[in-house]
Amino acid sequence: MDYFWRLAFLLQAGLPLERVRYELEYRCKDGSTIWCDVYVLPVCTADGIPVELLGMSRDITAVKRAESEAKRSERRLRKMLEHLPVGIAVASLQPDQRILHRNTKFDQTFGWTPEEIPTHDAWFLRAYPDADYRRVVLDQWGAGIARAVAQQGQVTPHEFRVTSRDGTVKDIVISGTVLDDRLICSFVDISERKRFEAELVQARDATETANRALQKANAELQRLAVTDRLTGVGNRAYFEEAVAAEIARAARYGAPLSLLLLDIDHFKAINDTHGHLVGDQVSIELTGRLGQHLREVDVLARWGGEEFVIPMPHCGAIQALHAAEKLRALVADRTFPEVGAVTMSIGVAEYQPHERDNAWIKRVDDALYAAKSGGRNRVCLSTREIR
Repeated sequence: MDYFWRLAFLLQAGLPLERVRYELEYRCKDGSTIWCDVYVLPVCTADGIPVELLGMSRDITAVKRAESEAKRSERRLRKMLEHLPVGIAVASLQPDQRILHRNTKFDQTFGWTPEEIPTHDAWFLRAYPDADYRRVVLDQWGAGIARAVAQQGQVTPHEFRVTSRDGTVKDIVISGTVLDDRLICSFVDISERKRFEAELVQARDATETANRALQKANAELQRLAVTDRLTGVGNRAYFEEAVAAEIARAARYGAPLSLLLLDIDHFKAINDTHGHLVGDQVSIELTGRLGQHLREVDVLARWGGEEFVIPMPHCGAIQALHAAEKLRALVADRTFPEVGAVTMSIGVAEYQPHERDNAWIKRVDDALYAAKSGGRNRVCLSTREIR
């Protein structure tokens, strides 16, 4: 053991000696190897002259093997982390807060050199250049680290906007795990996913907007399909649908149903005297007046030319007759612009059980003819009414 020979030489030469410590590797008789922690102390006389050497040895093989295994484990861990598809950084939780390890994906994601971000604090200063946002991040992330340190567990994942070295702002999900005095963090770049989600939202909004526009256009087309273009009331197709529904309802519940057929008196003379534009205005004004005095369940529709029809649900012949008279008077008692007095004749007929709709319409048409033949500006009830 050459260190003992060196000490012996120093001792013989009268040179000062101090306590020394060695870690020595021994080869045992069975071929195994052990490590020892060796202390050598000089033994001196009262005059301070060294006369002996005192040695003490302690077996530290288990410690050395544990240290060796720990180093091998760390090398394996670093190799494993190096090839992960997410950014990884290992930082010390000691006061120096050094970044102990970072993998290739971390460098590719953010672009900083180890010299630029040697510590955890340096990372935050560069990753969050906006001071207000950085304070928010530190409050949330710092609280999560504190809980994880206390429990030796995981830091709740957070989504933050991180600025990389080239100034690009990225959406990153950061997760962490506390292991002893180290913080292992993972960084998952979700920027592409966020952009894709934003594009999906925009596409969905655009689709919904287009659908609403299409629905509105379809509703307008439907309205136009059943609306008289001049007066804005229902057209003949709308009347036919409405009256078929009312007949079915009356048959099911046994409720009365009546029909009014109105005709503007001397309408041809109005057109010949004042022109068709004035005649159109008369039709528009007349339907506007009538619409203001009908029930919500009543339907006003243009039958053709100057004729209009009004199905009146839950209304028997006598009630319909009174209603028709009020409408007639409403038109006759008020003048029309450029024309003056305008009157109308009205036929009334109540629907009879099991009656065909064309027969019912024929009866109300006959009643209208009777009103016009009887001098116009009057209401006539179908002569075949039974109630």
